[in-house]
Amino acid sequence: VTNIHTHLEELAKKMRSGELKLEKYVITKGLSKHPNDYPDGKSQAHVHVAKMMLKNQKPVNVGDHIPYVITEATQSENEAVSPTPNKSKSAAERARHPEEIQRSAGVLKPDVEWYLTQQILPPISRLCEPIEGTSQVIIAEKLGLDAAKYNHSVGLPGSGINDDDLVDYKPASTLSDAERFKDVDKLHIMCAACGVASEFPGVFYNAQGEDGSTALGPTTSGLRCTNPDCTRPENWGERDIVDCVSRLQTCITATVYKCSRQYGQGVVRCDDPTCHLETRQLSVVGSPCLARGCNGKMHPVYTDRELYTQLKYLSSLFDVEHACKQQERINKGAASARELRKNISRYDKEAYSILLQEAGHHLGMCGYDKVEPDFFQALFGSIGLTKQ
Repeated sequence: VTNIHTHLEELAKKMRSGELKLEKYVITKGLSKHPNDYPDGKSQAHVHVAKMMLKNQKPVNVGDHIPYVITEATQSENEAVSPTPNKSKSAAERARHPEEIQRSAGVLKPDVEWYLTQQILPPISRLCEPIEGTSQVIIAEKLGLDAAKYNHSVGLPGSGINDDDLVDYKPASTLSDAERFKDVDKLHIMCAACGVASEFPGVFYNAQGEDGSTALGPTTSGLRCTNPDCTRPENWGERDIVDCVSRLQTCITATVYKCSRQYGQGVVRCDDPTCHLETRQLSVVGSPCLARGCNGKMHPVYTDRELYTQLKYLSSLFDVEHACKQQERINKGAASARELRKNISRYDKEAYSILLQEAGHHLGMCGYDKVEPDFFQALFGSIGLTKQ
């Protein structure tokens, strides 16, 4: 394993320093028909080079093997494709005949990063998969690539759970809200008085203390604007608490609609870091990637687990009992959950009860954490139990 890693490091170093000969980058592919007869010739490197050869009055026939090298995109080429940033020529459009690269006197250079990412990393990763002590992430790191891009989930399909997460696993219910809901789409509301949009803090809002810590700061109602410069923070600038509750109900519905729509779109993404195809189409044989030549698997971009976590987050914002326990943990026992509950006004409790009912309605419609009774009946109904 050490020899493999050392060889890969030395190879990447030679490629980036230009020590590797041009012939090492040459790829050859045959023409099954005339270059002009390819409907997708623009996406195939050898067809693109063959058309350039025809344009230069060079003979090209069916069955010829066309050599090509993927080159780095020059700034002038990118500007010719599109003046907008982050858009450049595809790899096939950057393919050049080796003779053209030699004539360019150093202007055209092999795209080393493309070769490392597309031609070296995938086959080496597949060959070394059965070998202990290495992985695609480690190989990518040895090649000088961004290893974080290749640290994709390899756990249960569609679950969003990585195998590494199963080590020292902690149930979500035992985590703090800050940790459990760190990746959800936060609920935001705009104050009607100051016009500042802020994240809704929940039942309690912890203002910063003198040392900048929220744990030692004063605890106020979450129905107040969190902007310290707001002149009318009560009820987020609304006329009364009824209007404030109505505004929050609208925000809840809008957030649920946005996330449900994202889940309902059914977009799936290939888990191969060299592909990352995104589509709404599915293969008739299941989860294999639809891209030609890719061995990756398709997984949902927005999973049912993420949708459930989002709905649970909205419900937890207005759950008084849950908020008091969380606040007791934050205050490290300085105030008990019972004392915190007493400090909430009757009107605020009624408001939170209405909002919890609204968020709980959407959560109740999600079947992620439920098992229907007929499931066990269908599973064990045919098993006869004899009474002793």
